[in-house]
Amino acid sequence: MKIRYLITIALFLLSGCFSETEASNKPIRLVISGDQITIDGKALSFEEPLKEWIEVLGDGYLQGNNGPISAFYMNRFIYPELGIDLEVQLNYSDVKSDWIDGEVGTLKDPYNRFVSVVRISMNPESKANPSDYRYLDKEEAEHPYYTMYADYAIDFYGAIVDSDTSIESVLSQSNIVKRNRKFHASVGVYSGYENLGNIVFNHFFGEQPEVSMSMEVWPTLELRLENERRYFGKVVTR
Repeated sequence: MKIRYLITIALFLLSGCFSETEASNKPIRLVISGDQITIDGKALSFEEPLKEWIEVLGDGYLQGNNGPISAFYMNRFIYPELGIDLEVQLNYSDVKSDWIDGEVGTLKDPYNRFVSVVRISMNPESKANPSDYRYLDKEEAEHPYYTMYADYAIDFYGAIVDSDTSIESVLSQSNIVKRNRKFHASVGVYSGYENLGNIVFNHFFGEQPEVSMSMEVWPTLELRLENERRYFGKVVTR
């Protein structure tokens, strides 16, 4: 019985490595490739400021307010219905120049800044780890920042990813992973030549179920530096 169990596990792992892309029964709305990002067929560009992203994604966003949720700062804009969190670039070389009338935590003209990171919530922590969710108070636990998630599938460099996608499927099907083996255990790829990103799985933290928790996408290193010079007149990241 034990031998049969081990064979079953081995076949499962092999099927994850060599199978065709696992189909999702959810619509594919977001497509991420080395050339561009599109949502519902509409292009998004890291070269463009936040206001251009809003033109595509709509007005259904919430801006961070440096309130009770520590990570939800003024440079973060979330779309609860899409499970998307946008972060615009801060001027780290001159932090005070970002503030309005010298008030700490305020942010001048965020809509004319470039998007530095796109985060997509695949599974809220309350859904994947309800037992570990008790450290949040009621206001935090009910905030869209913690409860939102993408109820659609994403084409991540050729791998179709949704809230139930396995690590094995992404590693075997994602074109970016096939081209560049420098991927992190959480399924991330790091390079300065293409628009890249990562997917963090519950598995990475040793938790069950082994589901995809979140995805991040960012501009290339080259483009980010170009954007910083264009928007701020110099490189501003640390």
